Amino acid sequence: MVDTKATQIRQRLADAIINGDLKPGDRIVLDEIARELGVSKIPLREALSSLEGAGLVVTAPHAGPRVAPLPTHELRGIYFLREEVETLAMKLAADRIGETQLGALRELNEQMRQGLGRASDAEMGALNSEFHLEIARASTFESVVDVVDELLTKVRRYRAVIQGFSADWQHAIAEHHAIIAALEAGDAAGAVEAVRAHVHARGEIEAPADDVAELGNA
Repeated sequence: MVDTKATQIRQRLADAIINGDLKPGDRIVLDEIARELGVSKIPLREALSSLEGAGLVVTAPHAGPRVAPLPTHELRGIYFLREEVETLAMKLAADRIGETQLGALRELNEQMRQGLGRASDAEMGALNSEFHLEIARASTFESVVDVVDELLTKVRRYRAVIQGFSADWQHAIAEHHAIIAALEAGDAAGAVEAVRAHVHARGEIEAPADDVAELGNA
């Protein structure tokens, strides 16, 4: 992707939304952001259009753009999808993952381990997403990568804005280690099951079963 002014603005706004600096339902005032970033409205509108396409921004008639709301009950559905899609990604990737990708997975998990108690949830979430995306990329299907990326982005938004939410990174790291160990042993079936068990376990902990509120839609 060409690093244009619009892509820079998009990344900055996307990071603010994903990390919870911009909350669900917050108005996005073009004049204020244009002044803050020192840009014209043209690349800003282009960036917002891209963010709307990614489901991070919504625009209502006569209301202008806002950060997309988050129906909290949908987090459970997102984890159902993650379990299926990421299990499929590992089925496609297990026989293709070589030492280079294994090294990347080890390094990412080690960075997460070193970050325990020190790195922010946003930093840990970014490393965690990269771990899962590394597996998806090894599937060689860009469509699979795109879906995994979208689902992980949504989960990171929920983590950032649900009050009192705290991910259990220590257990996540241990589960990542089990995935790596299966791959190192050449156990494709074991790696597939380790991914399914990992995403399922995180979903049971992180996804509320009965909460039907919507963040940012008051």
